[in-house]
Amino acid sequence: MRKEAREVFLGVRFLVTLYFFLLSFNMEVSQKSTLVFTMAIYFSFSLLVYLRFEKLGFVNRVMDLVFIPAMVLLSGTYQALYSIIPVSVMHASRSMTWGILYSATGVLLSLYTFYGNTLWMFSSSILMLSASLSAMVPELINTIKKERDSIKKLRNSYRKLLQDFARWERDRRELEALKFLTETATSSGDVFSFLQRVKEKFKVKKIHVIPKENIESFKVMKDKDKGLMSVPVRLDEGDAVIIFEMESPFQLNDEVTVRSLERAGRMVSLYIAGFEDNSSAGRAINIG
Repeated sequence: MRKEAREVFLGVRFLVTLYFFLLSFNMEVSQKSTLVFTMAIYFSFSLLVYLRFEKLGFVNRVMDLVFIPAMVLLSGTYQALYSIIPVSVMHASRSMTWGILYSATGVLLSLYTFYGNTLWMFSSSILMLSASLSAMVPELINTIKKERDSIKKLRNSYRKLLQDFARWERDRRELEALKFLTETATSSGDVFSFLQRVKEKFKVKKIHVIPKENIESFKVMKDKDKGLMSVPVRLDEGDAVIIFEMESPFQLNDEVTVRSLERAGRMVSLYIAGFEDNSSAGRAINIG
């Protein structure tokens, strides 16, 4: 890409030099010699920049800004003013700052060349500005595209960060709940104190432990309309169903709370081996 840019710069400068060389045919000898000498220096610098592009990057930008206006003034013809347009477009397409600087130079040359002729002065100035602006459009589009891509990447990173934070927060709460259940199970003397502390911790309205016979499925059941959660448990002597009646049905949407209550329900088997009466109307336990 750099090689192609160097070739384009050299080609444009050669054409500008050729343009001034052709203009010099209609000039007087003294004026012609001065202009040709300036052109020779200008094109020599162009060749030097082409061969040493990396080391003369700053010279590459300043050279046209120095020599083009000088040759325009030396030529003494208003047509030479428009020779700054191709180099202005060339620099504006690569750097917005230098494009503005070359546009300002073109406007100043227009004001100087057509001083006293308001129509030509303003129309030429507008042409200088529009030439650089048209070359800046691709650069502006690329800048906007890069900014949009950066914002999109930032948004995706922020979304991923939120997901990671939510996962970390969920793991932290689950670990905290598991720690609570372990400590409560080891410190509680009976099922009543254990379930009472579970009720207070997870904001459960009521807890019912109901004996059942021949439970076919030990899958946890949730009734979000009524805010009920049923945890079937196999005991040493029979089965039971622990029913958690939530204060709000929305609590059942919390996965951490649901898993914690399921663990609490399973841990009831640590305190109860079975019921004397296994009927549905047997010795149920009610907390709350």
